[in-house]
Amino acid sequence: MDSIESCSRFDSLDEVPSDRVESLVEDEGYESLCEEDYSMCMQHEAGHFLVGYLLGVLPKGYEVPGTEALRQDEFAAGRVKFVGFEFLKEVSFKLSWISRLSMPCRFIFQRMLKTDIGQVSNRILNNFSCIILGGLVAAHLVFGYSKGHHSDIDKLERVFKWLGYRKSEAISQVKWAALNTLLISHRNSEARSRLAKAMATGRSVSLCIETIENAIHGKEI
Repeated sequence: MDSIESCSRFDSLDEVPSDRVESLVEDEGYESLCEEDYSMCMQHEAGHFLVGYLLGVLPKGYEVPGTEALRQDEFAAGRVKFVGFEFLKEVSFKLSWISRLSMPCRFIFQRMLKTDIGQVSNRILNNFSCIILGGLVAAHLVFGYSKGHHSDIDKLERVFKWLGYRKSEAISQVKWAALNTLLISHRNSEARSRLAKAMATGRSVSLCIETIENAIHGKEI
């Protein structure tokens, strides 16, 4: 929960201090830092992919940055696309319009958005919440900490805002999703590890799914 909260108020605290970078370069530790970033990125995207698939949400594509891309930009990120989350485009569109309105009009428009709540079932919201946190949870399980998940948490907060959730409701939803995602990811750590290697080599979605199925065969999800 601390990591999730820090992502929601992203600032320069998450950046590596310049003097730290210089010392890493001098003692040849920068290369190992890049390798760890790359490994964390693979685990992150594998976490999204695995949790989504095990919850019955079909992945339809993914992108992962290479080591060179991460050397040039430490915030380079991958992504996994899922079938059934098309509502996210509508969320971004409507919230962008709200931000441009004056306060009286913004209030009226926000009340109109309440009618959209029925468009997202509890099941979809629960799955979405778990999948969004899948990357952060995977990083914590493997490395003991996480970074670079600010866009994920931003998407989650945007959906809560779109649905008109109060802060207490959003926190409750996040806690529930974090616990369930942790259980899923921990029970299937071997599948996630194999999946991360498959994604790193650019295997197709179908082969990635086959990797998961082979790893969980005969096991309780």
